[in-house]
Amino acid sequence: MIHIITAENRRHYHHALMEMHRQRKEVFIDQMKWRLEESAGIEIDAYDCPEAIYLIEAATPRSPVTGSARLLRTDRPHLLGDHFRHLCDGPPPAGEEVWEATRFCPAPDTPDGEARHSLLARMIAAIMETALIFGIERVTFVASAALAPLALKAGWDAEPLGAPKRAGRDRLTAVVAAIDQR
Repeated sequence: MIHIITAENRRHYHHALMEMHRQRKEVFIDQMKWRLEESAGIEIDAYDCPEAIYLIEAATPRSPVTGSARLLRTDRPHLLGDHFRHLCDGPPPAGEEVWEATRFCPAPDTPDGEARHSLLARMIAAIMETALIFGIERVTFVASAALAPLALKAGWDAEPLGAPKRAGRDRLTAVVAAIDQR
């Protein structure tokens, strides 16, 4: 089950949120060697704000977390606008109806291949459903070379915002996806 965690219900998900931040540290800092800040064994950044919506896959709020993602408004500071603008041919889409999906994080022990692809598909479906609930019309995200083809063919009307660009050992693509009932 993927839980939608907002400012209104966050107090019921303390365990899941802490596990998500621990997993983000292990995956992004320890395994992928991203240069991110960490504190007390967790990864938290300036975009982990009260307005963020978290999607956390876990059987119950206190069960092990199997994956997570974050949704951010784009009419306030966000990663694509602040750090990945160079991936876009023009200004990144922004506004009240445009949100950004960031920090897709499988649990550290998730095997490569089908297990990760399946988790990504579930998380994209959760992003679409959450967008419909909250009136979000478009979702932006940055995808690695491995995830971009999967995300572009996930059943939403998605298109790159620019050509893929090299970032370390990977190639990144900024994408916007339209969200509607279809």
